[in-house]
Formats: sequence, structure tokens, C-alpha cells
Amino acid sequence: MRRTLPVLLVTALGCGGGGSAPDAPPDAPECNALGTCVWLDDFQRRIVSDLAGETEVAPGVRLLHRQSVAERDSARTYLTDELTALGYTPTRHGYPTGGNVVAMLDSTTGGTDLIVVGAHFDGVAAGPGAADNATGVAIVLAAARFLRDMPVRQHPIAFVLFDQEEIGLVGSKAYAQSLVTAQTQVRGAHVFDMLSFDGDNDHAVELWSASPVLEALYQAHGSAAGTPIQPVTFKLSDHQAFLDAGFPAVGIGEEFVANDHTPHYHKATDTFAQVSFAHLAIVTHLALAVLETDVAAP
Repeated sequence: MRRTLPVLLVTALGCGGGGSAPDAPPDAPECNALGTCVWLDDFQRRIVSDLAGETEVAPGVRLLHRQSVAERDSARTYLTDELTALGYTPTRHGYPTGGNVVAMLDSTTGGTDLIVVGAHFDGVAAGPGAADNATGVAIVLAAARFLRDMPVRQHPIAFVLFDQEEIGLVGSKAYAQSLVTAQTQVRGAHVFDMLSFDGDNDHAVELWSASPVLEALYQAHGSAAGTPIQPVTFKLSDHQAFLDAGFPAVGIGEEFVANDHTPHYHKATDTFAQVSFAHLAIVTHLALAVLETDVAAP
């Protein structure tokens, strides 16, 4: 997430990985959108740990920041490897100053209206960026693992990890413009940014400048997911690049406008230890339920 003016102004393939829960029937799915997902906690902890420099991503390599050219190159390599391990063939969507990581999941029915699921992977020089935005990346990668296993997908999905959000939505603007140039029909862009903190323990999320059709999707699942939905106007994250390009879009984040967001934002203390993985999992289940519905809808 970019620094802002005062806020009030403004899959192993499929769902695999591990066995079923000990008390689950032998044929129970390993991951339900609004139920048990046996791999989710360990998976997201590992992703955030790796991206925030808590653990090495290669011998002698820690992603202590994701701001310089070299650091962002290392992060891109890591994300490419993660998506490859999930059975995808990720590509770099390059532009003059950087590059996004893109993995495509085809429709099983021949549908062409694209669903974009995205988060920015870059950070700031001040700190490791666990909340901002390793948590958003962890949601996108969990969605890539989960949606791969859907037997019927009416729409193709682009999982996109954006570069250079922190200096003006550069990567998402470049990607959105590429969709305009290709005359791609976009059903909607779901963009996740900073989902690590819930000071008042209500598990609410803000929907930033949501297009009405996408706001309705989140509102329809919020109660079952245990996540009160708070629509607000907020422009300073990657969802805005898609709105500006004329596509339906929504940003999903902590209550930034309502001031219930991490106090470690853009600080050296934005570390793995400060992330509420229980809250991240609750929001991830909301995301999986929304995306499962959107991908399956005609």
C-alpha cells in the first residue's frame, strides 16, 4: 500500500498438500471455502515468513526488503517458483522499470471474461513488509492453490503479483493497460492489500472503491465468513489502476480509512511476528468463497 494523505481524506496441483484432518471422513475435501482448510495456516505462514525475511528463500538469501531492483528480482524468482510448484506456468509481464508475475488458469467451459486476482509484492526500504503486502500475496497464492481444484470454471483467472505499487501503482497500471490494448473482457479485478491486523477483533474488512457488482459479491458472503463488510472510497492501491482503465474492481484491505489498521505500516517493525494469522485466515476464507462463486457463475 502506498503512503497516503491523512486517511479520512480520502497448489501442489489442486487443493493438495498434506492429508485430511484426523476427524474428517476419508473423502472430505482438504479445503472448503467457508469450512476447514487443512493446509491454509501452514501455507500462509510459510509464504509470509519467506517474503518478510524471516526465513531464507535460497541459501544465504533473505528478502529483508522488497524495494531495490535486486530485491524485487529475488522476490519475483521466489514467486515464480511458488506458482510453478502449484502447477502453473508463470510469466513475467515486463514494463520499462519492472515486471509483474502472472499465472493463468483457463476456463473449463470456454469462457473468456477474465477474473483478475492480485496483490503487490514490492515493499518499502523501511522494513520487511510482512503486512504490506506479504499478506496480500499469501491470499493470492492460497486462491491459486484452491481454485486450481475447481472441476468447472466458467471464467479464466489471472493471478497477478504486481511490482512497484509503492511508487504509484506502476505495475498494475502497466498490466491493466495491457488488457485494454488486448481488448480483454474483464469480469472483475479482486486486489488484496495489507490484511494482518484487527485491533477491535471484529474481523471487518474494507472494500476500497468497489464496483457495485463486486461489492454485492462480498456483501453476500460477509456474514457467513464472519467478516463485516465496510465499503469506503479509497484510491491508493492497485485496484484503482483497473477502475481507471474502465474495468470492475475492488480493493480488499484492513480498515485503513476507519483507522483500525496495523500500527507497523511502512515501519521496520512490519515483521512476521506482528501478523495475526488467525485474521488473515478469516479474510482468506472470505476471498475463497467470493472467488469460488465468481468463477462458477455463468
